[in-house]
Order: sequence, then C-alpha cells, then structure tokens
Amino acid sequence: MPESLKSGSITEKPTGAPIVIAQAEKPEGEQHKSESPVAGETHAGEGHEHHAKPGEMADPGLLFSNALLIAVVLVIFGAVAKSKTERLPKGFQNLSEAVAESLNNFVITVIGPEGGKHTPFVGTLFLYIGLMNYIGLVPGLHSPTSNITTTLALGVIVFFYVQVWGIRNNGLWGHFSHFLGPKFGKLPLMAPLMLPIELMSELFRPFTLAIRLFGNIFGEDVILVVLAGLGVTMMGSQALGFIPFQFPIMLLSLITCFVQAMVFSTLTCIYLSLVAPHEHEHEERHGEGAHDHHAHAAGH
Repeated sequence: MPESLKSGSITEKPTGAPIVIAQAEKPEGEQHKSESPVAGETHAGEGHEHHAKPGEMADPGLLFSNALLIAVVLVIFGAVAKSKTERLPKGFQNLSEAVAESLNNFVITVIGPEGGKHTPFVGTLFLYIGLMNYIGLVPGLHSPTSNITTTLALGVIVFFYVQVWGIRNNGLWGHFSHFLGPKFGKLPLMAPLMLPIELMSELFRPFTLAIRLFGNIFGEDVILVVLAGLGVTMMGSQALGFIPFQFPIMLLSLITCFVQAMVFSTLTCIYLSLVAPHEHEHEERHGEGAHDHHAHAAGH
C-alpha cells in the first residue's frame, strides 16, 4: 500500500481537494459579487410586480380610495340636496328630485306598492355602483367594481338585507317556510327535496351578483387598457401617429356601466319582492275556504 494512503494524506489527490478548499475558502467579496446579479434580478422582478399589467388587478389601495371618493361624493350630494329645498324647485333641486323620483318609481315597479321603503337602499346601491363603474373611464383612476372583493362585499350586504326584511315581513318561521317550497302546506313530502335546492340558491345569490358585476367591469377595463396600449405601440410607426383604438369601447362603456348598475339593482329588487308579504296568497286561501263553505251549505 502506498505511504500516502497509510498516512491518510490527500495531497496526492489534486482533483478533489483543491476544489473543496476553493469553495470553502472563497473570499466573502467574491461571494457577494457572484450573488449580486441574482439579487438584482430578484429585486427587479419584485419591482415589476407593483405595476399592473393588462389582465392583472389594480392596486387595492387605489381601488379603496376611489370607492371612498365615490362615497364622499354621494354624501355631499345628499346633504346639498336636502339642505336646498324650496316650494318651487329649480336648478340643483330639480335634478335631485328627478333622480329620487325616478329611482322610487323603478323600485315600486319591480317590488310593488310596498317597495317604496326600499328606495333609499336600492337607490344608494344603484348610484354607488354606477359611479364606481364610470370612474374607471377617467384616466389615472380605476373602477373599484373591477375587483372581486368590492362586488362580493356588495353582494353580501344585499344578502343580509334581504334576509332581515324577509324575517320582518313574514316572521322567522314564515321566512324559513319559503325554503320548503311554494306549496309546503299542500305538498309537505316535497320539503326534503326543496330545502337543499332553495338553500343553495339563496346562498349563491351574493356570489352570482358579485361575479356578474366584476366580470363585466374587469373585462371592460382590460379591453380599454389593451387597445390604448396598442395605440401607443403604433405611435410613430405610421403617418397617422397615435390611433385611439379604445375610443369606441369607451363610448360603449357609457351604456354598459349604466346597464350593470341597473342589473344589480333590479336583481336586488327581485330578491326583495320574493320575501315581501304575499297578500294575494292569503286572499286565495280565504277565497277557497269561502267557496268550500258555500258548497257545503248548498249540499245541505
């Protein structure tokens, strides 16, 4: 056996030891130099994450500030409209009364004669959602309704508002009996089948409201950003210069923003009409009872 192996020395192994020693004794300065490009790439990547790209969510802080701005505008509008009331309306009072009357007629048309008490809630929803939709058309601002958290919060508010009014109108058992089917008294065996279906339908309502509004507004914003970016990219490449490809979509957005607020408000009114006290049902029951009583008397 060679003496180098007996003594355990590794000086005869030039291929392994120098590499291990070089890695172990590498100066700290060289380590920082070798790692700095990677760190730079990481920081650069992190920096790019703060810029919203087409198809990405905008900064939540910006969306919250825009939503808060709309709320403040509505509060100021209501305060000014309430303070300036004259027997002969003119100017701003005409505008505020026209808006209030239109919203009240809309709510009563959908819910019924008793729907006027829901006008403040539904009207506020309509104005708030509509203005949040329109603010996204202003350069530098974003629609808060293009974020699912905003629309889901609105859907949850509507859900609890409907449940509270359902219990107030029909009582706890009367409201719960709606989940057992429309003809629970006549077809009680259908209740086990109708209960899970009605409960799932009720619980999914805030999500359907939220996803419908979010999907339309977010998709609209993405299209505007993409088309605007396309116009900037083509700037200078043609004699025409900048082409506002997004302009036709912005004109269409003036309609879709209003429509989405109207759809959300209409569905809210429909949900409220479903939990309203149904007087015609009681009249039908009394009518059927009177008819049976007259038939019984005629038989005698």
